[in-house]
Amino acid sequence: AYELDWRLLAAIGYQESHWDPEAKSYTGVRGLMMLTRRTANQLGVTDRLDPYQSVEGGARYLLELQGRIPDRIPEPDRTWMALAAYNMGMGHLEDVRVITQKRDMNPDSWEDVRQNLGLLTQEKWYRDTRYGYARGFEAKQYVENIQSYYETLIWMDTREHPLLAQGL
Repeated sequence: AYELDWRLLAAIGYQESHWDPEAKSYTGVRGLMMLTRRTANQLGVTDRLDPYQSVEGGARYLLELQGRIPDRIPEPDRTWMALAAYNMGMGHLEDVRVITQKRDMNPDSWEDVRQNLGLLTQEKWYRDTRYGYARGFEAKQYVENIQSYYETLIWMDTREHPLLAQGL
């Protein structure tokens, strides 16, 4: 059983919607955590625009994805991989891990997988995958953004930040 840091959830929510509970995307994802209708239904989320349901559903979805990452993959790599899957789907994550292995790199290392995400847009690579084309470079940027926001939130939460100290 994994526990999620509230700062990680806040970073995901910021990346997904800039904390706008009514956000929507051209792809049909909605709410603070930008859940698809299908994912929301699977999670029992009845109102994607309800902030509580969205965050709670997004958290459960991330935990579910983390649970599907092989146990041998340590933190923080398993969380970064789960976030890539949150963005592009577990199938595409598995595809890029296979590509990573074919390139004599470590499919259990986020750094190695990250370097290969962009290959999912190249027919030479995606034509031999199970799930095909994906905008892997978007998943790469997605995870990098969340890492930055998360680090910022940790920094602010663990220091006497001038704005926090003034009670603003």
